[in-house]
Amino acid sequence: MTQNTPWITLALTTLLLATVACSEEDAGEGTLTAVVYGEEFIEDGITAEDMADNWEVTFSSFVVDIQDVTVGSVALPSSEPIDISVGTDGNGHELSSTTASAQAYTDASYVIAQMKVTGTATKDGVTKTFDWEFDHDTHYSDCHIDTTLTEGGTEVFQVTVHADHLFYDSLVAEEPQVVFQALADADLDEDGEITRAELEMTDIGSYDPGSAGDVSTMWEWLVAQSSTVGHGNGEGHFGAHSH
Repeated sequence: MTQNTPWITLALTTLLLATVACSEEDAGEGTLTAVVYGEEFIEDGITAEDMADNWEVTFSSFVVDIQDVTVGSVALPSSEPIDISVGTDGNGHELSSTTASAQAYTDASYVIAQMKVTGTATKDGVTKTFDWEFDHDTHYSDCHIDTTLTEGGTEVFQVTVHADHLFYDSLVAEEPQVVFQALADADLDEDGEITRAELEMTDIGSYDPGSAGDVSTMWEWLVAQSSTVGHGNGEGHFGAHSH
């Protein structure tokens, strides 16, 4: 009995190695692709029916710089800034792709390094234009996703940008209103353009900042809301940290 033990051990070891090699071979690889999509609110605009105060907003450009996209432990290559106001028929704009192991991926993260937004808002014959740049980094992480990459297949992770967050009237409400009137009123010289300087001189009024005590002007409000626009695969929520 004792004399046979080495042969049994050798047989078991050989079987285990063969099983592991087979599993690794079966796993294979596929392609992970990251895209960014602004949904209809950015590509087509926010209609008066979508705004609580009946303003209508259209974006002539909505440029985002998305960096450090990671799906699971897979880091995707960097990409150039993209104007997501350009229509894509719901497909979004490709950021980058990479080869990755065929397996399930359950988390993702990315950084919006910069966002530049230009457009117009109209109501009752009144038109206001805006050209705002947000140049702080916002790191989005801790988002659960359910993405399974198969051998030879392609799976897409979508960075989803929700433009309507810029026009929320609360930083904390579960269902804030989407409004524009307070921003229109910030056009202090009434020349039709809402500038950063004017927003920095305008109080947030009845807007609800919650515990964000450092948000008191309309520009600070927009900066705070700009850090909430990032989502994943549509409605997936991330923890957001700006600096």
